[in-house]
Parts: sequence; C-alpha cells; structure tokens
Amino acid sequence: MQPGQAREFWGHLSTEPAGPREFRAALGLIALSAMVFVAALPFAATPLAKLPAFIPIYVTALVICDLITAVLLFSQYRALQSLELLVLGGGYLFTAAATAAYALIFPGLFAATGLLGSGPQTSSALYMFWHGGFPLMVMAYARVKAGGSGRPSFNRARRLRAQMVIVLMVALVLATVAAFTAFATAGHEHLPVFLHGDRTTAAGRAVLLGVWTLSLLALAMVWRRRPHTVLDVWLLVVMTVWLFDLALAAILNTGRYDLGWYAGRIYGLLAAGFLLIVLLSENARHYARLVRLSADLSAANDQLWQLSQQDGLTELANRRAFDRYLAEQMAVAVRHKRALALVLIDVDHFKAYNDHYGHHAGDLCLKRLAAALQACCRRPADMAARYGGEEFALILPDTDLTGARHTAEAARAAVAALGIEHSSCSTGPHISVSIGLAMVDPSRSMTMAQLIVAADGALYRAKEGGRDRVVAGPPDR
Repeated sequence: MQPGQAREFWGHLSTEPAGPREFRAALGLIALSAMVFVAALPFAATPLAKLPAFIPIYVTALVICDLITAVLLFSQYRALQSLELLVLGGGYLFTAAATAAYALIFPGLFAATGLLGSGPQTSSALYMFWHGGFPLMVMAYARVKAGGSGRPSFNRARRLRAQMVIVLMVALVLATVAAFTAFATAGHEHLPVFLHGDRTTAAGRAVLLGVWTLSLLALAMVWRRRPHTVLDVWLLVVMTVWLFDLALAAILNTGRYDLGWYAGRIYGLLAAGFLLIVLLSENARHYARLVRLSADLSAANDQLWQLSQQDGLTELANRRAFDRYLAEQMAVAVRHKRALALVLIDVDHFKAYNDHYGHHAGDLCLKRLAAALQACCRRPADMAARYGGEEFALILPDTDLTGARHTAEAARAAVAALGIEHSSCSTGPHISVSIGLAMVDPSRSMTMAQLIVAADGALYRAKEGGRDRVVAGPPDR
C-alpha cells in the first residue's frame, strides 16, 4: 500500500483535517437550523396539547443515539489511544445515562410524580445537570491534546490498557449520574423552585441561562481549537443545534408542553443524531476501503503465487511447481491404481548453441521450445514444466505407455518443425531434443524419486543412442 493510500485508509474523523466539503455541509446544516429556529421563535410560548407519548419516544431515541455514539467513540479511542476521544465518548455516555435517569423521574411517565421518590423539582434539576454536564465534557475535549498516533494500535498491551481506561470512564460517568440522581430525589426538598406547575420560574430561567452560556463557551472553545478535524466541524454543528435546543425548550418559552418545549426537544434529538450519522458513515467508508484492500491483497497474493510457480523465462511451471504437482499426481496414481507418465526432454548440444549464437539467442530458443511443448499438453491435467537449464518435463496423468510415447513423439516433432538453426548439432542443421519417458505401474508401489530416476535413465539412453529420439524406461528402475 502506497503512503497516500495508507493515509486514506487510516484516516479518522478525529485525525483527518476538515476540508471545504465538510465546512460547506456543516454551514448548510447550521443555516437550515437557524432558519427553523427564527421561524419558531415568535411562537415559542404558544401552548400546545399535552402528548404523554412524546417524552418516552423522545427519551428512547435520545438514549439509543447517544449510547451508539459513545460506543463508536470508545472504539476509536481503543484503536487510536487518543484521550480526546475518550473524553468525548464519556460525554455522550453521560447524556445517555442522564437522559435515562431523567425519564425515570419525569412526572407522569412511570408514576404520577416520577419514580425513585422524586419531588416536583427533581426532573428540572436533572435536566439542568444533563444540559450542563455535556458542555463541560465538550470543553474538556477541546482542552485535551490528541495522545494517539492517528493510526490503530495493534499492540495487545496498549489495547488492554485502553479497555481498562474505558471501563473506568464508564464507571465514573455512571457513578456521577447515579450520585446526582440520588441527591435530586432524596434531597428534593432542598432544591430551588425551578418549575411552578408547567411554568419556568425566574430562578429556573436564571440557571438555564447559565447553562446556555456554558454551552456557548464550549462552542467557542471547539471553534478556537485549530486546525479543525472533521470531528471538530461536526461537533460545532452539534453544539450550535444544542444552543437552539436550550433556547427554545427552556429559555424563550414559558414551560412544558408549549411549542418551544416540543421544538427544542426535536432540536436535541437532531443534535444527538448528527454525529452518530457521520460516525456510521465513516465506519461504512472504512468497511468499503477494507473490502477494496482485501480484494487488492487477494489479487496480489494470487499473482505472487502464480509468479512463485512459474518460470520467469519460459512462463512454464517452474521446478517447485513441477515437484508439487508430480507429488500430487503420484499420490493419486498410487492410491487409485491409475497410470501416470513422466517425460523428460533435453535440448541437444544446447551449450554449443549458446556458445555459437549467444545467450540472448539461447533464451529466445528456449521460449520457442517452451511454447511448442506447452501446445502438446492438450488435456487440462497435463503439465509442461521447465525442469532446469535446457531440460523440460511433461507430466501426463491417466496416460498409458502408448499415449505417453505418442505425446513424446509429438513434442519431438513440434520442436523439429520450428526449424531453429543449430550448426553445431550432431543430429542435423536444426535444434533437436532427446526424450526419455517412464511410467508408474498401477499394480506396483513406486515413489516419485524412482519415477524421476527411471525417466532420467531413459533420457540418458536416448542421448547415448544418437539423440533426437524417444526412449521409454522400465517402470521399476
């Protein structure tokens, strides 16, 4: 994989610099959200009907979105060892846990006054805790410098440490939410009056304004953190929509179940979904890249395998492929009592050819001979191989002596038909070959080494007998 491809493959939202496309998409969403906010602003205090099913639907969707986002961020922290991802994942886990606790104590959802012995101000206190805690986590994210290398870590010890850190973060967040929930329920008589009936009091509005200011500071801190990554840009979108949520649902409206209250919670759900959608899209993109990389590696491995089994000059099977294939066919022949023929071919006086015509001409000669021998292998199971130097071999499964001799004679004739000039050849003015063949006797046990020795002995006798001929060796020698 080239360096550019590596950067593309390993790029993550937290490490990849934001480009014009990300900024344009983020500004478009912010502009659209702002237009909806301005359109809803004059009607924020308009009372609407109480819909008991709205809160459970809203809370369920919010908890699921935030939990999935937290899991994705924790998994990226485990891979990249970047502390800022741990903090932001903790922030999203905090909102999921706080939202779940908010649902338990919301009046009328599970009980008339909420579960866990909550009082009239418990849900409001938990709402402010929830909306104040997340901006603090975002501010911590903006302050923390990236501690990872930007590439996944395959070190087992580091990944185990990261898992332990994630467990500690999860325990800390859940303990914090549980502690505040216990305080807001058991000590609800000590809470200020944030809500009178369904109307927000002056004290509640003042606290909510402080929470809104805290969210604005978090937005400013993320904006000042440069250079912006893709994650930073989408976090800016989340915090902007979060501000619209707070403004409509808690500050500019009158209380529960008015238009601002409903619209603000819809903004909150959108804020939870933006980053989740981007993270899921990133995972899909990485998966597509992984599929492409796997396909490229598989193709490269196939090519390497072919190269490792192929002679570089003649493009026939090389000695390694010859040994492997002959061993396989020997095992089949011995097990199933089938015939197997081995043909060894040697170019006559090839050293003299090289000395007279040069090595380049010798290489061209071997290439032409290889093509001619390959053409003699007419069945898919037949193999032509370069045995070594100017020696070639044919492996002919399920071939009896008559068929093997016929193929060997065809190979000798094919070489003669090439008419390659050879002035130093004892058999004539053209290149010729000597051929020895041996058979596996299906009725007798025989090893691969014995078969090769038998074929080599036959080849030796073909040379001794005057060359340019085919000699068959006995199967037992």
